Amino acid sequence: MHTLQRDEQYRVLTPEGVEIIYAVAGPASRGLAALIDYLILVTILIIGATSIGLSDRAMSTDLALALLALFTFVVNWSYYIFFEWLWNGQTPGKRLLRLRVLREGGRPADTGAIVVRNLMRAIDFLPLGYGVGLLAMFVDRYHRRLGDLTAGTIVVHEGALLTLDQVLRPVVVLVPPRAPDAPATPLVPNVERLTAEDVALLVEFFQRRLELDLDSRLELAAQLAMMIRQRLGLPPADGHPERFLEHVLREHEVAQAIMARQSG
Repeated sequence: MHTLQRDEQYRVLTPEGVEIIYAVAGPASRGLAALIDYLILVTILIIGATSIGLSDRAMSTDLALALLALFTFVVNWSYYIFFEWLWNGQTPGKRLLRLRVLREGGRPADTGAIVVRNLMRAIDFLPLGYGVGLLAMFVDRYHRRLGDLTAGTIVVHEGALLTLDQVLRPVVVLVPPRAPDAPATPLVPNVERLTAEDVALLVEFFQRRLELDLDSRLELAAQLAMMIRQRLGLPPADGHPERFLEHVLREHEVAQAIMARQSG
């Protein structure tokens, strides 16, 4: 379930009932990323053409031209497909501008979608300089070019990536410390049931909560609190959801520390 609001927010509702909000990439940011990729692509073509030209004496002119044509064709068609497959929906230009291709609904772009959206570049480029593609992006409410419409993809701005190493490290977020007289055992029942994905959601919320307006912050905190309570088998409560999430994250760290001591 997802909608796109006028403020260009792409909203995805996860099976756990948590709403994830993406900022849709518009023509300006996508155009700049495309320009960066174009410059890199031209550089690769120049280097390849120069190498083939230097080898011209060792081969016939016809063979050199054939190799140049083949090299140009392969690079033009494989550049975007290769990088979006390798970097999970990012080319060098998109990576620099923190843009990413996703499937509609927030899923990662699979190989089939990446191939389809990039094969459509030949049509998006018509008649010159992505004329058709730009027209489609200005008309479509998702700012999608024809390749995106065909492949069922969308390009979004992404926040800072959360790696597995960051999830497994002690969490450094601004939450109040435990009381000095708190017991050594976790105060939240069943807190060990939290998965790495649950913790990642909590960490991302605490890292970004100051960037959210008050209404969005409270709404997201309430959704996360409801999800966490269901995960831990806790009944609904009327307390402040953000304070509850801070409490859960603190006690999860206590549980992790106990497990680390036991395994060590």
